[in-house]
Amino acid sequence: MKLQCLIVDDEPIAQKILENYILKVDFLELAAKCSNAIDALQVLHNQTIDIIFLDIKMPTLSGIEMLKSTHPLPNVILTTAYSEYAVQSYELNVKDYLLKPITFERFLKAVNKTIFSETDLTENKSEMNTTNKFMFFKADKKVYKFYFYEIIFFEGYGNYVKVYSLNKKPILVLDKLNNLGKILSSNDFIRVHKSYIVNLSLVKEISGNRIIINNIEIPIGQSYKEGFWDKVRNK
Repeated sequence: MKLQCLIVDDEPIAQKILENYILKVDFLELAAKCSNAIDALQVLHNQTIDIIFLDIKMPTLSGIEMLKSTHPLPNVILTTAYSEYAVQSYELNVKDYLLKPITFERFLKAVNKTIFSETDLTENKSEMNTTNKFMFFKADKKVYKFYFYEIIFFEGYGNYVKVYSLNKKPILVLDKLNNLGKILSSNDFIRVHKSYIVNLSLVKEISGNRIIINNIEIPIGQSYKEGFWDKVRNK
């Protein structure tokens, strides 16, 4: 099932950019686009919307005013050229804050973050089932879906991360290992080295300072040893 998206922005160019981004992602669908918040409220009354891409500065009713006056709202990702609203927006529980001009990579990261947090809210964290959880990554002009259980490990290369999985060829994505570590910390993934995050559920053997996972040896960094063993003991 595709996630239904609503674009609310009074700039036609900004609308078109977001529309093109939505069309590139096969699990998103553009349900409607509005040039003001009043029309957007009417859409929300008549249709089921999963994600709103909401501009802040608009005539009559601003994005912030819409957030304050309308409850409940679907997942909101703010899109704006003004960085000074960032703190205020997070106080209103938006999922992310995109500064214009918005790149496709940043757009996809915001959507991925929204999907993940939504999954987190609907699952019992004490009985979290990782077989149904997934992430999306953009590489080679495509968007790939990876279930958590099939990801073996991540390898960092500066501003890029290589994703290794059981069922797909490795792909190189534009992201930082630190960002992934924050998203995955509540699951079976653990940072074991400055360059590696591994799926603990797929580890077959631990030998000295090395992990054997899918017949591949991964080093355990000195500064990551304590955290690694704490998580192993808790399992």
